[in-house]
Amino acid sequence: MKKILYFLVIVFITAGCDDDFLDRQPLDKISSAGVFEDANLLQAYMNSLQGRLPYGFHGDGAVGSDGYGQYPCMIAAMTDEARSKSGWVENNSVIIKGAITPTKSGGLDLWNSAYRTIRIANDMLVGIEGSSLEEALKNNIAAKARYVRAFTYFDLVRRYGDVPLIEQPQSLEEDLLVARTPKAEVYDFIYRELTDAVTHLNNKSEEAAGTITKQAAIAINARAMLYAGRWTQAASLANQLISGDLNDGIKLEPDYRALFLSYGGNTETIMEKIPMPPLSGHSFGIYNWPVRWRSDWGGQTDPTQELVDSYEMASTGLPISDPASGYNPDRPYDGRDKRFYASIFYHGSEFSEVAPASGEPFIDMEWNNFNEGPGDKKHGAASITGYLVKKFVDPNDGFNPKRYESKVSWQEVRFAEVLLIYAEAENEANGPGEKVYQAINSIRQRAELPSLPEGLSKDEMRERIRQERKIELVFENHRWFDLIRWGIAEEVLNGYVPHGIKVERKPGAPTHEEKPQLFEQDMLTFTPFEVLGRTQVFPASHNLMPIPQKEIDKNPNLKPNNPGY
Repeated sequence: MKKILYFLVIVFITAGCDDDFLDRQPLDKISSAGVFEDANLLQAYMNSLQGRLPYGFHGDGAVGSDGYGQYPCMIAAMTDEARSKSGWVENNSVIIKGAITPTKSGGLDLWNSAYRTIRIANDMLVGIEGSSLEEALKNNIAAKARYVRAFTYFDLVRRYGDVPLIEQPQSLEEDLLVARTPKAEVYDFIYRELTDAVTHLNNKSEEAAGTITKQAAIAINARAMLYAGRWTQAASLANQLISGDLNDGIKLEPDYRALFLSYGGNTETIMEKIPMPPLSGHSFGIYNWPVRWRSDWGGQTDPTQELVDSYEMASTGLPISDPASGYNPDRPYDGRDKRFYASIFYHGSEFSEVAPASGEPFIDMEWNNFNEGPGDKKHGAASITGYLVKKFVDPNDGFNPKRYESKVSWQEVRFAEVLLIYAEAENEANGPGEKVYQAINSIRQRAELPSLPEGLSKDEMRERIRQERKIELVFENHRWFDLIRWGIAEEVLNGYVPHGIKVERKPGAPTHEEKPQLFEQDMLTFTPFEVLGRTQVFPASHNLMPIPQKEIDKNPNLKPNNPGY
């Protein structure tokens, strides 16, 4: 009773505040009596349900979260995008070793948390049906609950394939041992749920940042249909947000770097999760900042040389492997795709917005120099590849970021992804038409890259779209799932040997005693090296996650487990 009274005090004190304030309150513990008859309580309950959607940053699970991704590095560190420095991190101890089992998921399992979310959504939908509140409010809240349920089923089906589809609250009087539903039927359900939800959701322009809207439902539906290989549906949904009446003023943010420093409400963002420390927050800063800007931890997501080499030359739009690209290996960081400078800290990157603990405000990746970079003498928390993530690094975190206090919002889906969804789906359905070119070229224009060459074949366009997704959506948790759904994860990741960069002084350059930090590229050499102990094993079984053994033990109808488990 005390908990209920405390909750009611919080609700009414904050009635005039942003609804996101209540995002992480344990509202699902409140008795249902009265909740569905009070508009404030019902809205607060919905905020709690929405709060169960994951932070993409992971970062120790984020305060207030419910078990989505319990590891401190980005999911990128289990792909060819990056590696984590610490051997104990499950990306290294489980996933890249090819050692996922039904009892050991490496942090990718979300079965229990997801079905808890679905149960809460099912309970809420039944409660709303019997409510005497205004129909418009009930329909809007129900549509948001259906969005959360559909999003959660999508997260399940892309990991596990066939999963139990439970649309109603279960009681002890019925059979609780539900069998798996074919994934095609789960995708059918997701499509119906999100299509129906759009009818009762508001436009983005009519809601506060971070709220579930028509545009969010359409975008996630388009993403789900892309994963399902339903090209026509995916293209049609994405096109509604590109050229249809439902665009609602959404457009690309001119400044790519600024987009990932947003605290909410960016014009490009379609759906996001906004932290509000201390009630809700994530730990991206403390886990990923450079050594000289923190006292501990950090450096957990280290971009690979392969990722760095994927960035094209800005003037020509050509890969650095092309002799006509204009790439100079003696000055490897000159003239690259604009997104490179916004996403990756490299030797000589400036971080002058925050004063470092020592030395100049430049990232120092020099080999064996007790700094951010690799080598036998490296700082214990330094990068193992010679690179660090810059995307999402918020100068406002200040020196020595604290746990759960990073405020940058998680961009769950943004307009650039919608353009990429449209381009991929339309190309697969009908080939590389004019609108496919327009979608990709608009993204490249923001990056100040030349447009794609005319006359590409369908296969050639497919490869260009995949390249664009890799760069545009880097560190946004797409690469792992993209490689799997494209059917090339084994080809790309099995046996993959990540490389870093060894930055050393040329003969005749100033000594460490004369100049402790040296950033002039003309005085340095850049030599790729193999990152020892981080070679990846990706067996065929990793294309799907195993159903957790504890779930199969409780429910034998979940057998057989996925292939290889």
